[in-house]
Amino acid sequence: MILGGGLAGLAAAQELLKRGCKVTLIEQGAEVGGLARTFEQDGFRFDIGGHRFHSNNPTVVQWLKDLLGKDLRVVPRTSHIYLNQQFVNYPIQLPGALSIFSPLKAAQMVFSYLVAKFTEKTRQDISFEDWVIKRYGRALYEVFFQPYTEKVWGIACDQLSATWASQRIGIPSLWRMVKQAIAPAKETPATAISEFYYPRAGFGMIPDALRENILAMGGTIHTHTSLLSCTPLTQGFEVNVRHQDGTTLTLKADQIVSTIPLNSLLQAIPEELGSQEILQSYNLEYRDIICLFVALKRPQVSQDSWTYFPMKDLIFGRTHEPKNWSPEMVPSNDYTSLAIEIFSSRGEPTWEMSDDAILDKVIEQMHQIGWISKADVHKSWVLRVPYAYPVYRVGYEPTLSKVKDYLNQWDNLHLAGRTGSFHYMNSDGVIEDVFRLIEKLFPEGAAQVQPLSTAAGRWM
Repeated sequence: MILGGGLAGLAAAQELLKRGCKVTLIEQGAEVGGLARTFEQDGFRFDIGGHRFHSNNPTVVQWLKDLLGKDLRVVPRTSHIYLNQQFVNYPIQLPGALSIFSPLKAAQMVFSYLVAKFTEKTRQDISFEDWVIKRYGRALYEVFFQPYTEKVWGIACDQLSATWASQRIGIPSLWRMVKQAIAPAKETPATAISEFYYPRAGFGMIPDALRENILAMGGTIHTHTSLLSCTPLTQGFEVNVRHQDGTTLTLKADQIVSTIPLNSLLQAIPEELGSQEILQSYNLEYRDIICLFVALKRPQVSQDSWTYFPMKDLIFGRTHEPKNWSPEMVPSNDYTSLAIEIFSSRGEPTWEMSDDAILDKVIEQMHQIGWISKADVHKSWVLRVPYAYPVYRVGYEPTLSKVKDYLNQWDNLHLAGRTGSFHYMNSDGVIEDVFRLIEKLFPEGAAQVQPLSTAAGRWM
């Protein structure tokens, strides 16, 4: 049985069915796909955040090509970040990015970097702040790294684990950045790709194709279905679920692959087995996002794949223009659209704003920076997405270890995917994670998957 119908759950279901397993997938939402689905309305298509697919692993790339065939496009990446009232290349390219500042400010950043090589070399890599200052100096950290990171996660950088920096910052020194600009390395860092794969009608084509394959191979998918309980038995599990119409269903499973939030999985395990004590003692945090989708009566806003906005006074943090990824994302060439990400979690003031208030604030601020005006807006939609990202707060590793140690007592319960394993990974990393799970379950017949040069997710 698969818990959760996101990319990890669907990929696991397909691969298990290929190996002769009987598979039932449970999804709480109205449709499968999770964060990988595509929202479609009035001829406009929007992904739940911009999802690229890029991998240095030929097995993963071939898996995607086999799945989508001619529906797969190759899209050049062009991204900028809005700093000091200017758009500069992203990922940050030093020393060129220093040119947007005064000579004095730029000199202070370079001096701070050089001094850090002597004064910070013994600093321990505990927090994101520690990791970056040790390698770049405080001045570069405060300008280029701190604002956007704190905006994304909603916590101070000294509370965010250094693990996040080590996974996401691909070039660890200013000298290597200069060298990379002069003579690009053969191995491209995970945050600095020049192109990526993208389905012609939105990223949701991937989960849609997986769903079709699962059903064609005899798998069962229950949508609009909530998990009530997951009870371990002497052999296997008893799983109780509730459908949208209120009816309940009891299912038996020999093995379970869970891709749902760890908190939700613990909540479903009977209290007498100690699950609630673990949940209360070792609660893990997830970051939510708000997606504002805006259809625009103009042919283009920018040429960017992504644009980043780190300033705290701007309500939005990242945008992408779907038409730049595929012309099929809009109904005609007279229109374009923006998918706007607002980093906010349940209970925060922004999360509680009305849809109209969110739209008005975003349009007002985008007009101020010269991007779009209210007259450009054709239609808009707001989508609130919980459990978007696992939060790597300082000290999360022993907490996660305690949770996994508890769940490890059942060797037929497996965790997979970003949400299920509490491991941040891109879509290619999710597929690698599934392949590792399959290899574990079928060591003689699974595809051999080599790790990426960057940290990839591992199943429990």
